[in-house]
Amino acid sequence: MIAKGEKASINFLVWTLQEALDRLRAAQEKFCKQLPPCPLPLAPSNGGLVCVTIDNTQYCKPMCNKGYDFQFLRRSRLYEVCGNATGFSWTTQLGGGKELAVCNPSDVAISGAESAYFPTNATCLHTLAFTETQTEQLNIFLKELGEQGINGSNRDKEADCIICG
Repeated sequence: MIAKGEKASINFLVWTLQEALDRLRAAQEKFCKQLPPCPLPLAPSNGGLVCVTIDNTQYCKPMCNKGYDFQFLRRSRLYEVCGNATGFSWTTQLGGGKELAVCNPSDVAISGAESAYFPTNATCLHTLAFTETQTEQLNIFLKELGEQGINGSNRDKEADCIICG
């Protein structure tokens, strides 16, 4: 049971932490070097985006956290693209142009490719917290792009990023 005075303190602490998180998230988005004039894509809530830029084209792979699945079937649509060939707009199924995917609560993850879900023991934020898990997700995506014939030799490594929703 929470003591009478503690309830207000806990509520104040939650509010303070949420305010700090909101500010930090806005600052964190600036870590992603955006390909102009492509708009910064919106990461799905309960997931994120793994993004790379190759040959002046940005590729972003939507991913869902454990316990979530994609709103639309994405098995054959591993990533979205923005660049000259797309008129510098994202190739998304969703209206608005910047939202690349939606991750809804689900007990089963079947709508996306196996690699489109963060590992069972990690979320997008957990992946961001550790350089080795970021590198692992970027390498998986680069390998997948290579299998699609997209050679990463002319890659802007400074533009590599993971954006969490």
